[in-house]
Amino acid sequence: MTVGLGVAGGAAGSHWFGPNSAPTPIGVAPAAAREIRVPALPGSDGVADLVEAVKVAVVNIDTVSHRRVVPSQIDLFRQFFDDRMPVPQEREEKGVGSGFVLEADGLIVTNYHVVRNADKLTVTFSDGKKLAGKVVGQDPGTDLALVRVGAKGLPTLKLAEPSSLRVGQYVVAVGSPLGLSQTVTSGILSAINRDIGLNARVGFLQTDAPINPGNSGGPLLNLRGEVIGVNTAVAARGQGIGFAIPVDTLKMVLPQLEARGKVERPWLGVAVAPLPDDRSGMFYPTQYGVLVGRVEPNSPSARAGLRSGDIILMLNDTKLNTPAELVRTVSKIAIGQTVKLVVSRQGQERTFEFKLDRMPEKMVIGDDDNRAED
Repeated sequence: MTVGLGVAGGAAGSHWFGPNSAPTPIGVAPAAAREIRVPALPGSDGVADLVEAVKVAVVNIDTVSHRRVVPSQIDLFRQFFDDRMPVPQEREEKGVGSGFVLEADGLIVTNYHVVRNADKLTVTFSDGKKLAGKVVGQDPGTDLALVRVGAKGLPTLKLAEPSSLRVGQYVVAVGSPLGLSQTVTSGILSAINRDIGLNARVGFLQTDAPINPGNSGGPLLNLRGEVIGVNTAVAARGQGIGFAIPVDTLKMVLPQLEARGKVERPWLGVAVAPLPDDRSGMFYPTQYGVLVGRVEPNSPSARAGLRSGDIILMLNDTKLNTPAELVRTVSKIAIGQTVKLVVSRQGQERTFEFKLDRMPEKMVIGDDDNRAED
């Protein structure tokens, strides 16, 4: 799961979809919550004041998982000389990551890859208190997960408004890099909606606030102490380049994870690729669009008549330049809603209108699969 990047976790390893699937908004703290609010930050101690306020809602997540080890080649070789068969062994693997409290009744946000396949979760708070955690929702498609601990009245962090994000704004990351809990780094928001080839469903935030293994799942904060993203990955061959899942994705995904434990996605039913650089002798009349490589049988696109080799130029009013743009545009449309595709077929434009289905679970893109498919 690198593609020139390193996942910033130490684990072994918007907008609702529509009125029929919109659960109660998440991140709205109940009356009993102690939602953290950071005042204006004058002077050189501003970041220190922010950290003092927010650290009580940032947690360390330790995981333990077990897997059966396949006998090594030398063990298999020994079978020919020994009556004893090699006995598969169970290996214990430990991981570490970060998270933050979103709701006062013990609901914690982290990365899916932090808690993936974990048999045991231990959540440690800033005062050293440890509580057992349980995964209550997970989405491999966006690398987000929700964990719950048995506690009430916890201090919480607030999700920022997506429209408040600006390139160049000062940001602070809090987490447990290399297992060192409550570590703070700072920098600026370097870019928004960055396509890094790690996950076609997410337009990442890029920051130069240092992020290291173990930071995964921790919050990226603005100077009001609001969460603008979840720290997720680092550039393997660069310094000072980290990536976070943006708050608009959190607001789209987390309510579904809390309500259903999973995300239900709209589905076109096509696998797409960028237009080839060499288009000589082929029907590529425009400089934009995405090439349909495969149409899934019995999918909405198949029933509407799309074919392999078609070029999707526009989805509703959005002109498409990359496969990731198609994936992200579809993800914001409600299941069952009618969409309009403008398609070029052998140089002739055609328009298709049809309703989106619910994506089959087997088609959900996980953190180890970056196909542009929707």
